[in-house]
Amino acid sequence: EVSSRNWLAIEIAASQSWASQKGGSTTETVSVEARPTVPPHSSLPVRVALYKSNISYPYEFNADVF
Repeated sequence: EVSSRNWLAIEIAASQSWASQKGGSTTETVSVEARPTVPPHSSLPVRVALYKSNISYPYEFNADVF
């Protein structure tokens, strides 16, 4: 039986940890919903693009001046 209502669910989960001297990890949940119309017995290409950037480059500097 084919429902008259078509739906698409996408779940993307990620957890990334940093294995450095001052390591840490972060997790964020994002939810987005789309309701495309797809004819029965057919397919629809789906593209999901995710962009997020939060970059920090902490540093220490030591100098001996003679």
